[in-house]
Amino acid sequence: MFVRPKDYISAGNKLFFAVVSEYQEDDRALTWLRYVKNENGMLKLSTEEAGSLISESYPEYNFHSQYADINLHGIPLNSIDKVYRPDQTVVRLLKMTASDNVQQDAIKIIQLLLYAGIKQEVIGITGSLMLNTHNDQSDIDMVIYGRKHFFAVRKLIQNFIKSGELKNLDKAFWQDAYKRRDCVLSFEEYLKHEARKFNKCVCGKTKVDISMIPENYERVEEHGPYQKTGQESLVGIVKDDAYSFDFPARYLIEHDSINEVVSYTATYTGQAQTGEKIEAAGYVEQGSDGKKRLLVGSSREAVGEYIRVIDC
Repeated sequence: MFVRPKDYISAGNKLFFAVVSEYQEDDRALTWLRYVKNENGMLKLSTEEAGSLISESYPEYNFHSQYADINLHGIPLNSIDKVYRPDQTVVRLLKMTASDNVQQDAIKIIQLLLYAGIKQEVIGITGSLMLNTHNDQSDIDMVIYGRKHFFAVRKLIQNFIKSGELKNLDKAFWQDAYKRRDCVLSFEEYLKHEARKFNKCVCGKTKVDISMIPENYERVEEHGPYQKTGQESLVGIVKDDAYSFDFPARYLIEHDSINEVVSYTATYTGQAQTGEKIEAAGYVEQGSDGKKRLLVGSSREAVGEYIRVIDC
């Protein structure tokens, strides 16, 4: 079964999981529980809440990935009821004849990109809009498929902000984004890093987060399975930031023993640029080729793990 990051899958029409990897192990999709349906509707869960619910009520979905050396929710492919795909959400939105405020804002930014020459098939909408669990405070979680298309969209976002068709985040939006990320950086540090990424904007009254999933032919070759060898912090120079907005974000660095820093956490996507000195903390992983990398973001919240540019 074909699934990729930012897709969602459902099991038993009750549990809704975010796909976190295109790899599959033991005929299972690698995921993490994000929503559960109960008598009151759809409930969004924190990482801790999701882990507890699966361990207590659905232990058969607990799965240790041998490839990534991490505990995930592994859903047997034959247990999947439905795959929710971000590109199909765009199709649905564009066909709507009646829409709420958040849907209208999503349609507007999609149409802006289409009119500017971005192909519809490379645009996706994931998260609460895809699952139709959004409310007036929800964000628009946009996905762009392909590195070239993503960087074109980033440039367009800058142009649309200059022309007034889109807006920069104001302080209230930034503070809300910071609170949601719950990272170890101070708000001032967080804002300095984020303001130069141009992967966020406001469309109408709704915040838009834009992420990228590389095409298969663009993916960086990995050398798993990986084995964690302990926690570490380091200081290094970024020598290549070409993959800094990928999933996972990847920074090739100059360091005595660590070749790269990788992160699955959105906070640290696009965090550093070539030539900059970074400080990073996370888990050292050793690949099958003997090389070591630093993983930042062993959980969604990445407690105690970070990437910061020194003198950003």
